[in-house]
Amino acid sequence: MQHTMTFDIFCFRLGRKYPLRTCRGYTAGRRLKNIRLSGDGCIDRHYLYLLSWDEYSADPGRYTGCAVLLFQMPEDRTLPQGNIVVLPKIDGIKGLINDALVIFAEFEEWHEKLHEADEKGLRPEQMFGGLIGYMQMEIAIADNKNDFYYISVKKSDDPMGIFEMSPEEVRAILNTQKEFPESFYTHDVELYPDLYNGLLYYYNFFLEGGYLARLLGVFPDGPFASGQLRLFRYVAKYAERLYILHYKDGEHDRKGKRFILAMKNLLQAKKIHPQILQNILDIYDWKIGDMFQVLKFKHEDLMENPAYLDFLCASIEEQFPSCCALGADQDVFCVRDLSLEEDPGDFDQNMAVFLRENLCNVGMSNVRRDIVHLPMLADEAGDALEHGLQNHPMRWSFHFSDCVLDHLRDAMTAKYDVEELEHNAVGILRRYDREHNSCLEETLRVFTIQRFSASAAANAMYIHRSTFLHRLRRIQELTSLNFENEREREWLTLSFFLRRSGTP
Repeated sequence: MQHTMTFDIFCFRLGRKYPLRTCRGYTAGRRLKNIRLSGDGCIDRHYLYLLSWDEYSADPGRYTGCAVLLFQMPEDRTLPQGNIVVLPKIDGIKGLINDALVIFAEFEEWHEKLHEADEKGLRPEQMFGGLIGYMQMEIAIADNKNDFYYISVKKSDDPMGIFEMSPEEVRAILNTQKEFPESFYTHDVELYPDLYNGLLYYYNFFLEGGYLARLLGVFPDGPFASGQLRLFRYVAKYAERLYILHYKDGEHDRKGKRFILAMKNLLQAKKIHPQILQNILDIYDWKIGDMFQVLKFKHEDLMENPAYLDFLCASIEEQFPSCCALGADQDVFCVRDLSLEEDPGDFDQNMAVFLRENLCNVGMSNVRRDIVHLPMLADEAGDALEHGLQNHPMRWSFHFSDCVLDHLRDAMTAKYDVEELEHNAVGILRRYDREHNSCLEETLRVFTIQRFSASAAANAMYIHRSTFLHRLRRIQELTSLNFENEREREWLTLSFFLRRSGTP
C-alpha cells in the first residue's frame, strides 16, 4: 500500500515549529508530491506551493485549486479564501524551504519503516518503536476489550491521555460496551467521545470475523489533528496484521493458566502432589525429572507499565518454546526445560539476540535435574541478576556461576573481617613491606596463584628465578611458613581469595 504525503500531515509537522493559520477553504486531505516555488514551471495541483504574499497577490487565480503555504503576509490584510495556510512571520525563506523539504523526506523515511515492519513481520511494538516519534501521539493495544496487551507511550514534557490516566480510568474508557454496543463491531478508525485530555481514536482488530483487540491513538485536538489521525489510519491495518501474526496465532503456544499457576507454586516452594503435577506437565511433554533452569528478567517498562509484563512473557514463550514465562509482582521469571531442546547450545545465542531486541537484562541460574530445585534456581537467577547489574551494568546477561565466588566470599566475611580470617603470614609480610618498601606479600600471592611453583611465579613477576628464591627464603625466615604443608597452602589460597574483594 502506497501512502502519500497530505496537506494536513505537512501542516501538522510544520506547525510544530511555525505558527500556522488556516484559511476558509483549507482542504486537509489534498495529496502532495513535493513543494514548488512560484517560478517552477507550469502549475500542478499535486504540489504544495510556497509563496510570499507579493507572489500570490500578483496573480491569485493562477493557484486556484492548489495547496498553498503563504508567508510574509501583512497583518492588516484579510485572509484569502482557498486551500491555503498562512505563516505570518518567518526569519528567512531559505530556512522555511529547507524545513519543508525535510518534512517530505522524513515522511518518506517513515513510510519506508512502515513497509519494512510489515515485510519483516515485526511485532507491533517494534513497528511503533520506529514510528511513534514521527507521529507524536500515544498508542496502545487493548486486548479483550478492556485490558492492555501492550502499551507504547510517546512521553513528552506535557504528557496526556493514556499516560496520565490510572489503569482504572483507562479501563473505564475502553470498556464502553454498555454505552456504545456497536463499537466492538466497526472495522474503521472511530472517535471515542468525551475524552477531556484530547482526541482518542480506536481501530478494532478482527480475526475470522470476530472482535480480537483494539488499537488506540491519543493526541491533542487542534487545526491539524487530522494529520495525526491520517497517520494513525495508515498504521492501523499494519498493526492488525502484525498483532494477529505474533499474538493471536501464537496464543495457542502459550502455557495454560493451570500450568503457569503450578510453576508459580513450585518457585515459591509450595507442595503439589506428584501425580497431579505430572498430569499438568504432561500437557506440554514436561517431566518432573527433566533438566531445569530458571531465568529472571529485568526491563525498565515493568516498573512504569505493568501491562508490559504480559507482553514480555508472551514474547519469551513465542521465541523459546521450551520455556514457561510468568509474572510475579513486577518481576518476570522463566522456567526452562532443557530436556525438550534438541540443541541447548542454541539457546544462549538466541537469548542474546532477544535481550538486545527487547532491551532486557537476565539472570540465569545453574542447571539442575528435577523440578523440585526450582525455588533454589529462582534465588540463583535473582542473585545473578542483582550482582551482574551492580558489577557489570553494560552486559545483557549474567550467570549464577559468575558470582558464586562472591557469594562464598560474602558468606565467609559476614561475621569476621578479612584480617581475622587470613593466614598470619600475610599480615606479617604486609607490615614488613610497609616498613621496608618491599614486595614480599605480592611475591607470596603470585607464588600461591602459580600453585607454589617457583619457576612459574618468577616468570609471572618477570624476575630471575634466583631472585625469586631469595625472596622466598626471606618470607620463610619472617613467617616460618612450610610450603610442604597442605593446610598451609589451602589457607594461603583462601587468604588471597578473600583479599580479591577489594579490601586494602
